[in-house]
Amino acid sequence: MMSMKKILYTLLFVLVCSACQNEVELPQYESPVLDLGISRAGVSTGLPIDDDLAIKILDDKGDVYIQYSAGRVPKKIVLSPGVFTAVVYTENQTTWMNENDGLGAPCYYGTAQLEMGFDQVVYLNMQVPMTNYAVTLTLPDLFEKLFYAHSLSLISGTRSVSIKNGQKAYFSAADGGFTYKLSATNTDNKTNHSSPITYKNVENGKLYNMNYYYGTDANSGGLDIEITDDMETEDTDVPL
Repeated sequence: MMSMKKILYTLLFVLVCSACQNEVELPQYESPVLDLGISRAGVSTGLPIDDDLAIKILDDKGDVYIQYSAGRVPKKIVLSPGVFTAVVYTENQTTWMNENDGLGAPCYYGTAQLEMGFDQVVYLNMQVPMTNYAVTLTLPDLFEKLFYAHSLSLISGTRSVSIKNGQKAYFSAADGGFTYKLSATNTDNKTNHSSPITYKNVENGKLYNMNYYYGTDANSGGLDIEITDDMETEDTDVPL
């Protein structure tokens, strides 16, 4: 006859085995994965991750959950389940206006909302918009032989810069447009200045080309200018 002690041992063994079986049968969840494809708007690098872009992931409280500097962003990022905000940007957010000897540089910034669940892969394909605009100067053929020195003065907000043929300067549309004035010194060493003109209808992400050409009116005594961007054209007679 089986003793009471043996019966207790048998019951304990059955209970332990049953608990082990239940533990094995619990579902296994995988952490969600963020799969990235990020680039600057209008810039084609041929790579899934633009090396000029950094990223930080904010949690639902706005705190930084994880971040990577430019050139170190991985293709896939493992997150926890929850709601996040991806902030993708170039690292010159506060310094772009000082780059290139004060002419400035393009700046990019964008955000996207993310909802991450268990066993989920979320794809973020993002064209990060440019948050400033550029102005460039194009002069007609032989201009630099007729005028041995020239500059285009540009004023926007608190910044004032000068560019030469083919150069670019960068500004923010938040400053409300720019004022331009062309100055040139001819071969007789006489310097001529056009009157300042303000161009107001600016948008971030565009390149404004100050395209000067010789006046079609023989009596105008100056140049004509065509200002072009991605959408519009404006013609102005500029005496010089």
